Amino acid sequence: MKTPRHLNALRAFEATARLGSFKAAADEIGVTPEAIGQLVRTLESYFGIQLFIRNKGGKRLTATQEALNVLPSLSEAFRSLSSVTDRLKGLSKSGTLTISTSPSITSKWLVPLLPKFLNDESDIDVRLDITSRLLDLTTGEIDIVIRYAKKAEDWSNLNVILLAEDEKLLAVCCPKLLKAHPEIAEISGLLKQTLIRDITMENSSYPNWREWLNKAGVTNFENTHFLEVNASLAAIEMTKLSQGVALVREHLVHSEIAAGTLINLYPNNPLSTNWGYYIITPLNPRSQVQIFANWLEKELKLLL
Repeated sequence: MKTPRHLNALRAFEATARLGSFKAAADEIGVTPEAIGQLVRTLESYFGIQLFIRNKGGKRLTATQEALNVLPSLSEAFRSLSSVTDRLKGLSKSGTLTISTSPSITSKWLVPLLPKFLNDESDIDVRLDITSRLLDLTTGEIDIVIRYAKKAEDWSNLNVILLAEDEKLLAVCCPKLLKAHPEIAEISGLLKQTLIRDITMENSSYPNWREWLNKAGVTNFENTHFLEVNASLAAIEMTKLSQGVALVREHLVHSEIAAGTLINLYPNNPLSTNWGYYIITPLNPRSQVQIFANWLEKELKLLL
């Protein structure tokens, strides 16, 4: 494969065409406008074409059609080169792991478990990127993704570890609410309560309160109040404060149910989601990534 000649000149041309002036290109690259102008003239001389139409002062530039024809491909090439550079920088800091996970998984699982890992693997640092957005592992910016999701077909080019499948949704309340409203021990008693719904994973295929009620044989709930919140931890905290009965993911309230701070009102009426918890890494991760993924898989399977 041949290395492109005049790489710096190509970079100067791309920045100038994209930004519209030698000065703007110089500011982005970190050289003088005169240097940018010289590089562009070198490129024009080498290819024998005019890339910009200059006004009399030479400060305002208009890209020629020839320049515009190649600009998209050239810009994409430099973006790819920048991505590779970022990945190489990441490899030079091989002791740091960047883990992307949701707020609820971070709070419920990683916060209690991470001190043990950091103590056992003292040469590996951890950086948490807390978000519910799906991220692209191919950029090299993220090493490991931990997600609650419905398995996607486009994971074929990734290493996917299933932690727990077919998560159940449970109807839970706090002991104080049950004591004040003993009628909710029966499903029919729910209809006069505020029903808290976690819509973090909201989409057309994800189960909700209406589906849970229909499955339980309740069809007339038009006068029931629903409180929707797009944060799992907030829904759980609202439930602890007697603000209603929540439909929440089983693995997020396992410890609260065990401790008695929340009650699974209807243990015989869980609702399947067909969603699960996954650890996702690149197909050929570096050794530190594999060490953490193996450790986390072992710890979470004990926890779940």
